[in-house]
Amino acid sequence: MYMTPEEIREKFPDAVIESGAEIESGTWIGSGAVIESGAEIKRGVRIERGAVIGRGGQIGRYVRIGSDVRIGSGAVIGSDVVIERCAVIGSDVRIESGAWIGSGAVIESGTWIESGAVVESGAEIKRGVRIGRGAVIGRGAEIERGARIENGARIGVIRKGVTRTLVINGIGTTKQMTAHTSEDGLVIVIGCLNGQRGATIEQARKAIAQKYSPDHAYFAALDLAQRWYDQLEYTNTN
Repeated sequence: MYMTPEEIREKFPDAVIESGAEIESGTWIGSGAVIESGAEIKRGVRIERGAVIGRGGQIGRYVRIGSDVRIGSGAVIGSDVVIERCAVIGSDVRIESGAWIGSGAVIESGTWIESGAVVESGAEIKRGVRIGRGAVIGRGAEIERGARIENGARIGVIRKGVTRTLVINGIGTTKQMTAHTSEDGLVIVIGCLNGQRGATIEQARKAIAQKYSPDHAYFAALDLAQRWYDQLEYTNTN
């Protein structure tokens, strides 16, 4: 049930809530927060102080929005999403249920983040990116405009220039390896390499050789990743 304008003014006297905003009961809005016209806030949402929900934004049930977060016009946030303090969400962004956005992350306009994905603190997701279900974007990483990140992919911490990913399942204790492009060339992310931080393929070969025999499946996976990357490079230069 939506609150009446009188109920909104009485319950949130220290917030700025424009006419035409719709807020369901059971919501909490902190002081100095701004809810622009046409925004829709569902039941159980918590919006901390200083956060801004742009015109026409839709916030699903039980979402938690940290202090000083900025959410642009027309953004759609699914249920049970967490957006930590000072994150910036651009206009017309779609974030599906259960996703987590870390503090200070920047999600540019037109991006689509699927359910259960994680964007760690300080990461920058440029315009028009699509991040698959359960993918993890490492702290401070930068995903280039229009990139497609596969379901379950893991992007290394502070890696820049990411445009493509390859997920290889059934490898090692984590049962998964991600290969992705970056300014550093081909990067490999698996559990045995710096706790999912990632390494260049040369570093990965050296680290794996110290622990495993040459016939281990890791080496076959690395060869597959290298062929994938070489094909991308060939396509980009021809």
